[in-house]
Amino acid sequence: MSIAAPEARVDSASALPDDARQALRDLILSLADSKRVLGLRYSDKMLGAPTLEAGIAASSMAQDEWGHARLTYALLGDFGDEPKALEYERPAAEYRSHPALDAGFGSWAELIAGMLLVDSALTAQYGSLLQSRYAPAHNRVQKMLDEERFHFQYAAGWARRMAAVPAARDELQAALARMLAPSLLWLGDDAADSAQRLVAEGLSGFSPSELRGRFLARVGPVLEDMGMADALGVTNAADGWSADAALDWSGWDPVTRRSGGSLDETTAARARGDKNRALRMD
Repeated sequence: MSIAAPEARVDSASALPDDARQALRDLILSLADSKRVLGLRYSDKMLGAPTLEAGIAASSMAQDEWGHARLTYALLGDFGDEPKALEYERPAAEYRSHPALDAGFGSWAELIAGMLLVDSALTAQYGSLLQSRYAPAHNRVQKMLDEERFHFQYAAGWARRMAAVPAARDELQAALARMLAPSLLWLGDDAADSAQRLVAEGLSGFSPSELRGRFLARVGPVLEDMGMADALGVTNAADGWSADAALDWSGWDPVTRRSGGSLDETTAARARGDKNRALRMD
């Protein structure tokens, strides 16, 4: 259900129909929150990385994600929000971050699984905005996608390396199995009115199912190289990559992109920078 003939670009959210504007605002906030929390999860492993170089890479990618988050929050000023209030003043229950990020990455294997699956799901969704007729989103996305190429290459390299080590392989596969279905769900429900409006109005270049296909086409070859695709139910057929994971839409909320639960307050306090508030320069 990708857009066939996009309408003219719009420079202001106020030019969009109310329901489409709200759907786009909800999507952008979910992306911004997910990027902010993902950056935190990467930063947690700076001192728990297997090598000094890996710790430096985790630090660099954490900074990338926080930069992406700030760029994304800034878009919401056009929707009537105060971006700094969104960044620094909300309680945990109002965060709309990817549910697989609610718990921190307990090991390097979990970080690599998150980088491969969660980060790739976010990248797929940002990629849909590259084709958006909403010009502010379209204009900001390419820089993020360029930086995400390194994240994916880094994750894929580490995943292949760990898959070849028996002591690490099982832990990595278990982490991938935990994160696969939530990442597929996070990309959205085709039946949701908001998803349909985003595509119909030319604000997203792809439907949720198309996004899942693009996501699997990105991560599937890596899982296959690792010898884990079959175990994870990811297959490549004539019509493209698919996943056997059962997607349970009961209770799933297209606004929060969750089936319940929320970020914990401790993590939200870190995302807000509560302890550093007096030192914040912006």
